[in-house]
Parts: sequence; structure tokens; C-alpha cells
Amino acid sequence: MEHLFTVAIVEDNYWIGQMLESYCQQCGLQVLCIMPDGEQFLKVYDKLQPDILLMDIGLEGYMDGISVVQAIQKAGYHPKVIMVSGTTDTNHILTAFHDLDSVYFLSKPVILPKFQAAIRKTIAQIQLDRSRSLQEQAAPASTWITVKSQKSELPISEDAILYVEKEEKRLSRIHLVNGAQMESSTNLSEILAQSTPHMFSPFKGFLVNLRHVVSFVKESGFPTSRRFLIHLNHTSVTIPLSRDLQKDFAKLLQELK
Repeated sequence: MEHLFTVAIVEDNYWIGQMLESYCQQCGLQVLCIMPDGEQFLKVYDKLQPDILLMDIGLEGYMDGISVVQAIQKAGYHPKVIMVSGTTDTNHILTAFHDLDSVYFLSKPVILPKFQAAIRKTIAQIQLDRSRSLQEQAAPASTWITVKSQKSELPISEDAILYVEKEEKRLSRIHLVNGAQMESSTNLSEILAQSTPHMFSPFKGFLVNLRHVVSFVKESGFPTSRRFLIHLNHTSVTIPLSRDLQKDFAKLLQELK
């Protein structure tokens, strides 16, 4: 069986440690170590770095299980922790859940069905964390555009911009995805210079964010018209597209989509 997840067992009772190892194997986990002393475990933790930590509270040596987990987290590691203990001390249990952010608290004697339920919950959280990490790595960094508005300079995420149109008196109006509008003294060329290729000037006096383009069609109702009209998400407003730029626009849209 391929082991997708690793586990370290820190337990000072030999027989309970053996039982937990057997349970782990039945759940398809790879057991990296079984250790009774928290201080000794900390010395080898950096080398092991298990996905899951089965931690007893009462251990050999000077450190208890809670102190060991706190030391691991202080060092910047965040394994999924399942506390395993025979304690009835409410403070210990609350500390395990709130301060240590443990996934599960298993009371001794540990029975297999409860152990399996704890492992399933823990693995689900590991998989969720890994999925989020992959999404964050794949997501491109946001491009921020600085514009002047009422004598202040404001950063706007390019993703949030729907389109920009030039107004009179050297002003630009920035239309955002959420429906808000912003009047700015930053001209279109200055905005375009800060942007990625997603921002495109389809017609004099306009910028459009290609991320939000739904389609473009030839302007109807005017037989002699050489324009196309761009349809966007989040608005019923259409943006003009010059016939001379139509091919470049279509090519760039296809590439970016």
C-alpha cells in the first residue's frame, strides 16, 4: 500500500504505543517513530516532520505533551495533532483544542473505530490544506494600478477594474466589478502603462479588462457602422471596438482566455 501520510507517535506506555502503531498501519499511515520522551522527540522532529502527530500528554522526561506541541509550533511547524491521553483534567482538554489547535482528542483506552474517525477527519484537513496551497501557488500575483483621485493616490487591483472611460476636463471614470465608480485625474495611457495585456484600448477614450469580456458583435442598426460592441460581465453597458482593432482584440482575447 502506498503511504500518502506519515505519523509520529509520542507515548510513554510501550503497549499503548504498539497498539497505536497497529491502528496507524490499519489506516494506511506510515509510522516514522514511537518515542516516550518529548525532549528527545524534539531533537529529531526537524528530520521527521510528520503529517500527523499522535501526542500523549503525560510523557517521560521534563516536558509534557502540551509543552512539546507548543515548542514545535513555536519553531514554525504545524503538523496535525491528535492528542491521546487518559487525563480527565478539563484544562488539559481545553488547552489541546484551543491553544494547540489539535484536530482530535482521543481518551484512553483508545478503540479502533474512534481512532479511524479521528484519522479520517485529520486526513481531510491535510488534503484541504494541500489543495489550498496548490491554488495559492497557481494563482498569479495581482497587478496593482495607482491612480489619482481627489488629490490622493490610490492602489486598485487590475482584477477589480471592469472598464475605464475618458471624461471631459482630463478626467477618467473607472468602473469596478462591484458596481462602484471612481473619478480619476490619471489618464488612460498612464493606466495602460501600469497594466498587464489584460487591459486593452478597443476604441479612443476607452480601456476594457479582457478578463471580464463575454463577447463582441458587430454594431447593428447602422449599416455603415465600422464598429463592434463589447459585452462584459457585471454590466449591461457595451464598449465600442474599432473595426481596425477587431482582429488584434480577438487574437489577444483568445490567447488570454
